[in-house]
Amino acid sequence: MRARSVHEDGPRRGTAFVPTMLALATLGLALGGCATQRKLIITSSPPGALVRLDDTVVGSTPYEIAFDAYGTRRITLYKQGYATTSQQVEIDAPWYLTFPLDIVTEVLLPFGWKDIRRFEIPMQQDVGPVTRPDLTAVLQRAESLRLAEPSGPRPSTIPAPPPPPRPED
Repeated sequence: MRARSVHEDGPRRGTAFVPTMLALATLGLALGGCATQRKLIITSSPPGALVRLDDTVVGSTPYEIAFDAYGTRRITLYKQGYATTSQQVEIDAPWYLTFPLDIVTEVLLPFGWKDIRRFEIPMQQDVGPVTRPDLTAVLQRAESLRLAEPSGPRPSTIPAPPPPPRPED
């Protein structure tokens, strides 16, 4: 049997590794939990509208979602009996999340910042069925777009047809 060496001048090197790593892991978890909580709340008047956020149908109003990035978003609402409503909204970062302050507020300060954005979108009642467009005018517009140059369509040189006569009562 072989004898083990005992250090009389103090603890062996490397024994502080485990407590140091535990302290660093605890500090990392504590600081990682301090990031700003971002929430987007979409409501409509009347409630219960189907919500499309950018290109994805996500739920119905009132709708809440956590978000990570700031920027431009498109909110579209659909509801039976109401006209479809679409808005492009700009979500700007608050002052405490602009560079270089965001390094301090997101990583170093132990505050639970909250950024809640609310969008109330009113909807208009549907005015009735969509009227059928004049087919001749639509075809003329389509032809001008088909023949358009890269700079855009030229003004039409074809005179517009007179409107159809109205039936007399």
